[in-house]
Amino acid sequence: MAGGVMGGAGVAADVSAAVAGLTGYEPAAIVGGGTDVAVFGIGGTGVSTLLEACRHIDPTLRVESGRWGARADDAAVGAALLVVDPTSSVGAEERGAVDELRRRFGTVALVCTKIDAYWEWPRILRAHRATLDPREELPVFAVSSTLALSGTDAESGVGALLQWAAEEMAAAPAQRRERARTGAALAALGQLEDELLAASRDDDPENLAAHRRRVLESRDRGRADRLAVVRAGLTRVRSETIADIAGGTRALAADATARTAGLSARGRDEFARWLTDQTTAMRARVDTATDERLDEVAAAALLGIDAAAPRPAPVAGTDDVGPPFDRPVPTARRSGEDLLVVLIGASSGLGLGRLIVAPMASVHTLQWVSMPLTLVLGVLVAVLVIRVRRSAAVRAEMRTWSGEALNETRARLEHRVGSRVAAAEAHLIGQITRYHERRTRQAAADIAAIDEQLRALRTGAARQPTRDRLARVRALRAELARV
Repeated sequence: MAGGVMGGAGVAADVSAAVAGLTGYEPAAIVGGGTDVAVFGIGGTGVSTLLEACRHIDPTLRVESGRWGARADDAAVGAALLVVDPTSSVGAEERGAVDELRRRFGTVALVCTKIDAYWEWPRILRAHRATLDPREELPVFAVSSTLALSGTDAESGVGALLQWAAEEMAAAPAQRRERARTGAALAALGQLEDELLAASRDDDPENLAAHRRRVLESRDRGRADRLAVVRAGLTRVRSETIADIAGGTRALAADATARTAGLSARGRDEFARWLTDQTTAMRARVDTATDERLDEVAAAALLGIDAAAPRPAPVAGTDDVGPPFDRPVPTARRSGEDLLVVLIGASSGLGLGRLIVAPMASVHTLQWVSMPLTLVLGVLVAVLVIRVRRSAAVRAEMRTWSGEALNETRARLEHRVGSRVAAAEAHLIGQITRYHERRTRQAAADIAAIDEQLRALRTGAARQPTRDRLARVRALRAELARV
């Protein structure tokens, strides 16, 4: 596929001067006369493979890799190729590259490579050309360097590209020079026309009024939605985290009850250390879950906002360096109740001893051992009763202590979550408020500038220079097209 602008016998001096006056383009900068073709590409578009294919098919034609930036040796180059491929998109960078090459070399062609690997290349190439050459002034070629290197020249498209380059080089030096000047002048005029069209659209009263309405409508747009996201999200964070705390304390309470079932007085300290470690670990898990949920809310509420200020860290408290409760472990202590237990145990032991040795009293030979045996049994039963009573008391004390500690832990963690959620709410609302205040100030400045433009346009004088220049550019383009 190929097309282009045919150069005429020459560019009139007055047309060249007019183009230079409008665009700053200097026709004398294009002198031409060389026999080389410079190949340019952005990214991995296959420039090196295309160079190899061109040298393989026609070694007589000098085809070299181009170098970006205006150089003194541009005068020795007859044409330039810009290589694109169907795998990548084109935009402002590639459009700027086309404009640069046209102003430097005048004669430029677009080359699409890798057509053997992508069956949708015609549609992609049309889209690329609409962006890079919207006026369809440049020749366009579709090639496959792989097919050319494998010996399938007729289907590769490289032969048609080299034929066009050879025809360009076969023309007389003066004709090539005029073609290059014409192409560069058309490129300069096209670029200026695009700029003037954009300026004329910006100066249109209807466009300005529509833009003013859009600025007004977008001034506070999104504020209510963001605040609603903050409120709903933080409510969810608070409820979910408090539910996690309740579930964690219930699980710890059940585990503590099971552990106290076989607890002895000597295991009191070990049980206290276990409960301290478990509650400290639960506080760390709650903090981590709270951080993650607050980050989710912040990401949703501050989407599109440059939130420079970091999220506030949790306020350090006394519960950050120790267990999340302040309950001293109950210690063993003697009291009147313990003395009463001793008396009850002794009396129970003596009574049990008498009951056991009562049959021995009828045996004359065993009467002398009945009293010592009664005392020994009384002491043993008393010791057993005291130990059982003390173990039961320790278990009851530790069960009560663990319940109070877990209740205190739950209350402190819920207060901690509430404080962090409140701090996050103030932070997020502040970020959103500052963002919309900046937008409001920017919108006010934009509206003032638009109003100033509208007042200037009411006189009609503001648009006339742009209209005159646009008309002059189009007239020069029409004149160059007839050359």
